[in-house]
Amino acid sequence: MAKLYKFEVVTPSRIFYSDEVELIVFETEKGQMGVMANHLPMLIANTMCTLKIQKGKETKYAFITEGFVEISSSQVTAVVDAAEWCEEIDVEGAISIKKAAEEELSNPKTDKQIKLELKASIERSNARLKTAGMMNRRP
Repeated sequence: MAKLYKFEVVTPSRIFYSDEVELIVFETEKGQMGVMANHLPMLIANTMCTLKIQKGKETKYAFITEGFVEISSSQVTAVVDAAEWCEEIDVEGAISIKKAAEEELSNPKTDKQIKLELKASIERSNARLKTAGMMNRRP
């Protein structure tokens, strides 16, 4: 068994996850990043993505928003605006939000600032749907 380290996911409203883990994998602007025990200390920005958490034979997946991951010698902490487990994602709701945003985005009268917000909404829905798809891929 690989060496374990303390990992937490913290949102403004709660500690979403806190446990000893072997490996986490998340996305940054430069691509995917994995962290195991004894990783070099750093602070790195994460993008909205599917977070993979591995401990022994158990693998969990969660959707996380943008934030920061702090890696120290004894602990890794992800500080994000929101997080939800793949099985908690409302797939129908995410699809509905995405469709409504796409429709409004196609309206030529939509304000530029609103279009930016709609694009962000579509991106978030896509990321949540990708994470929700991980439920059937569990090892």
